[in-house]
Amino acid sequence: MDSLRKWFSFSKGERVAIITILAVILVLILACLFRPSRKSLSDASLHNLDSLLALRQAAIEQQQQQQAEKPQEEAELHPFPFNPNTLTEEEWLQMGLTDRQVRNIMNYKAKGGKFYSKNDLGKLYTISEEEFAQLEPFIVLPEVSRGKNTNTKATSQSGVSTGSTTAASTPSEKKAIPIVDLNTVDSTTLVELPQIGPYTAVRIIEFREKLGGFVDKEQLRDVKGMDDARFAAIQPYINLGAIEIRKVDVNRADFKTLVHHPYLSYEQVKRIVNQREKRGMIKNWAQLEALLKEEGEVNPLLEQYVKY
Repeated sequence: MDSLRKWFSFSKGERVAIITILAVILVLILACLFRPSRKSLSDASLHNLDSLLALRQAAIEQQQQQQAEKPQEEAELHPFPFNPNTLTEEEWLQMGLTDRQVRNIMNYKAKGGKFYSKNDLGKLYTISEEEFAQLEPFIVLPEVSRGKNTNTKATSQSGVSTGSTTAASTPSEKKAIPIVDLNTVDSTTLVELPQIGPYTAVRIIEFREKLGGFVDKEQLRDVKGMDDARFAAIQPYINLGAIEIRKVDVNRADFKTLVHHPYLSYEQVKRIVNQREKRGMIKNWAQLEALLKEEGEVNPLLEQYVKY
């Protein structure tokens, strides 16, 4: 018994050393236990951060796209009866037009430009269709001759006529409205159609590029700003020539390419991407149509714009 007590009895210094060693061992064990948790937490934090950054980038791109598609900001107008041929720069500004718009108008007039009809003002690119609609009722235009006048009657200082020639003017011929091919026409020619201004012309061209080409005149109704009256006015002057439609590959195109197509919504594109990544390639129109119907209405013309 005394022998055992001798072996298992420790001095104060030995006890302190043993306790210290045990404490170090305990700390090491705890460090090993908690290290994976910290790593997982770090990985989760990084994953969440990446997701937040991706969402923020997507929001920025969407905002930039909306700003690019949005026409120039229009000033609030306060129109009053005016003759655009005689209106001064200050009076244009008083009406509510921006400095840039006024500069463009004055430059047009300085180069010899004249307004012979109300529609001539609406043809200026700097004036939007919405602004022109506000200004048109207030435009007052005395009849302006497009021809060149001969010398007018001359009178002497005594008030007696010394000679005269009658004012002659050459009547202007009404410009014929062109017949255009929707798949090849440019915006400059489109503005020659009735009720088509510069902004609508640009929107038609942009819609055609996103679409891949027109296959039906009725597709013009999907263009922003194209109401029934405007469509009826231009319908006699448009046709569709033979053209190879640019198709999008639903199995290989990236998300950004797909979501820019006018006939695909954001949710439908997500459905397409999830399908091909998790379940396999899309094989035909029947499969694609059934897939898209789960997220909303499907435009039947979409079939002509996709390939597999």
